[in-house]
Amino acid sequence: MGAPKHKWTDEEEEALLAGVLKHGTGKWRFILADSEYSAVLHSRSNVDLKDKWRNISVAATCGSRKKAKHDDDSTKALTILALTNGDDGGQQTVPASAPLALSCEPPQDFYTSVDNLILEAITNFEGPLGPDRKSILLYVEANANMQLDMEPLVTARLEQLINVETIVKIEHRYSISPGYAVAKAIAEAELALAEAEAAAREAEYAEAKAEAASIFAKAAMKALKEYNATR
Repeated sequence: MGAPKHKWTDEEEEALLAGVLKHGTGKWRFILADSEYSAVLHSRSNVDLKDKWRNISVAATCGSRKKAKHDDDSTKALTILALTNGDDGGQQTVPASAPLALSCEPPQDFYTSVDNLILEAITNFEGPLGPDRKSILLYVEANANMQLDMEPLVTARLEQLINVETIVKIEHRYSISPGYAVAKAIAEAELALAEAEAAAREAEYAEAKAEAASIFAKAAMKALKEYNATR
């Protein structure tokens, strides 16, 4: 059970927003079980998280009487609402009449583009060690061309890339996983070979076409000469 009702702290709200971005809306048990957020949200229950997220969602989309105080949280909530796929475990988090901001869905390649920017930031980093999270965030913000709060997204994608062994993190520094680097090199080599083979086939086709045109031209000239000779 959750603790007696008490006001949510800024730290708790930040943990909830980050947890929703990482696990999705409606995944309250997963958020509470996540070691990254459990220490901050230890006094909260599934129902507490669900109710708080509903309040944040409504405030973000419908406005707030304390607008100045909630602008930053509303921006983050709208960002997360736009980035999640609307999977709230069957729970309606906002009224059906809420503004269309809730129906925003990122392009299918949205996460891929962010991941690619993260990998670029790591690959292009000049230094004996890999970049830290702040350096990667600055790179993504400079190149993403998106009017979003990128920090929670970049943090979540870094964790995902670590989980799938695309990158590794050592003492707050990130680098490309050796296994991923090898796999990428092989894939690029295979792609280059396929492109070379395709180019060779095109060259052979062009050569055959040119030869056929030459034979046709010679035959036409011969026929013309024979025709002129009979006149």
